[in-house]
Amino acid sequence: MTHAMPAAAVNERISDWLDAAGKMLVHALRWPGKVAVALGGVAIVALMGLTVADVVLRNLFSVVVPGSLELTGLLTIPVVLAAVGVVEIERNHVKVDLLLNAMPDYLRAPTVVGGLLLALTTMLVTAYQMSEQVLYLQGNAIVTGVLGLPEWPFIAAAAIFVFLFSLALLANLMVAVGTVARQADVRALAWLVVWVAVVAVILVLCFEPDLLPFELSRSAKGVAAITLCFVLIFLGVQVAVAMALTGLLGISLLISTGASLTSLGTTTIDVVSDETWSVVPLFTWMGLIVVASGFAAELYRSAYRWVGHLPGGLASASTIACAGLSSIVGDTLSGVYTMGSIALPEMRAYRYDMKLATASVACAATIGVMIPPSLAFIVYGMITEVSIGKLFMAGVLPGILFAVILICLITLRATLNPELAPRGERSSWRERFKSSTGTWPILLLMLLVLGGIYSGAVTPNEAAGVGVFGAIVIALAMRRIDAQKLAETITATLRLTAGIIIIFMFAAAFSRFIALSGLTQQLATLVVGLDLGRYEIIAAILLFYVVIGMFMNALPALVLTVPIFFPIAMNAGFDPVWFGVLVVIMVELGVVTPPIGVNVFAIATIAKDVPMYDIFRGVLPFWLAYVLLIVLIVIFPEISLWLPSLM
Repeated sequence: MTHAMPAAAVNERISDWLDAAGKMLVHALRWPGKVAVALGGVAIVALMGLTVADVVLRNLFSVVVPGSLELTGLLTIPVVLAAVGVVEIERNHVKVDLLLNAMPDYLRAPTVVGGLLLALTTMLVTAYQMSEQVLYLQGNAIVTGVLGLPEWPFIAAAAIFVFLFSLALLANLMVAVGTVARQADVRALAWLVVWVAVVAVILVLCFEPDLLPFELSRSAKGVAAITLCFVLIFLGVQVAVAMALTGLLGISLLISTGASLTSLGTTTIDVVSDETWSVVPLFTWMGLIVVASGFAAELYRSAYRWVGHLPGGLASASTIACAGLSSIVGDTLSGVYTMGSIALPEMRAYRYDMKLATASVACAATIGVMIPPSLAFIVYGMITEVSIGKLFMAGVLPGILFAVILICLITLRATLNPELAPRGERSSWRERFKSSTGTWPILLLMLLVLGGIYSGAVTPNEAAGVGVFGAIVIALAMRRIDAQKLAETITATLRLTAGIIIIFMFAAAFSRFIALSGLTQQLATLVVGLDLGRYEIIAAILLFYVVIGMFMNALPALVLTVPIFFPIAMNAGFDPVWFGVLVVIMVELGVVTPPIGVNVFAIATIAKDVPMYDIFRGVLPFWLAYVLLIVLIVIFPEISLWLPSLM
């Protein structure tokens, strides 16, 4: 006589099987993942070498490397896409999981499954469209204009990388479905069915837009698709996937399925093969080399010698070090992790109030997006076609001014309440000047990067390549880095780049949909019709950025909002460079604002004994620094426009 297996045992067996299958697939992807990363590593080294050779030959011998821009664009493809699958296996793609983490288990697990299912289908469609482009290029024997290189092998590599991404998504999907099965909760299964139905409806409308049961105007379709994008993002769907689906669905509803699929295939390739994007991995690599070589620690020690004896001197020293490090690194998280690991133990030893200590590092690290090289300015410039070189120069004085404001605020608070931040020991002038000699590598790299851009000798892309080469030469000459550490910086660069560029890869289709919907023009007309003053308009836009920054990281916020607000700002007569500086500052305010506050989360991983609530409380007084900086730039626009005007 046979007995039926209990439902709980069946669920457990299904979940175990799915977990095992997912782990087997992850294991099977390790070898191709390593090969992909190795190819990306070779490509980024070749990219750096090509850039340096072109700069040297052009400036010293008036000789241009033939087809250098073509080669740069082609090499950028493996650099920015090689690690997308590895990043997915590590589950490090950008997403907003605030609501997801707040959900009960029976809701969270099916929602994760739904997001992964959307991501899997989107990436499979993208890989297929890329393979179609490969066949077209190969069949028509299309080659580059100068060197005559066939383009299809590079696009085929992109298709393979995206397909590996799809397999990584499948592995994570299996594990997520297993989690739902293990819960053995009817509510979880019901929500899983709902999510499958939602995914099915979205995909059906993407491929059969005529099945939409009611008529919508062009603007209504645009609003509906954008709303869907934000809903998916806040439900924890990867930002890149949400934008890809919005573009696919929106263009299908506005034009046709063929147009949307073509856009998904061609615009993504256009982005990853755009030589301008090479600036992102190269600047990222330079920053990682600087950190790995210990130059950042030398910078902090020197800053401490100069200002450590002041009230709150240790916190002020970390602010100065963040400002200097920002001129090399270009993002906030590197500043948080580097300065946090160096400065927080020192401040703890001097019995600093840890709310002030952690908040000062979290806020000082945001200087990284003002002083070039800045990934946020690169993104803004790519979206708006504003000169990235001018944006870089526009951020220098605001970045320095912000550092000064932070130091003054720290000093004032420590003076009024010495228990918050006691003084450190006073260093002699000899010790101060001696410590400054250790900062020459960073000063030299600043001269190479900023001096080259400001003088017009190099473009931002070329400055990035020269900066990487300079960082490698200095680190090797000083024996601060070996081959293994250098290889680790390359791998880390590819992972960070993949997580960033995958967003902008699909943001192109999203931006095209926004343009086709006509929403930006209608919104601009509406704002003009309200007869608001110029500064009322800018105040409303900046207030929106405060709100959106509370829930979204800086780069996704820029990608989603700049295509909407930039035309409004231009219609109001604002300078595009000045507006870019304000927008970048506002999105960075979001990284220290609850509930997301990515810098706060990052500093909390270092200061594990400090409650996150206390860190957010410590950040609140520093809001005055952001407000004062914004007010000064609005009242005195030359703070951001003077240096660009000299170029």
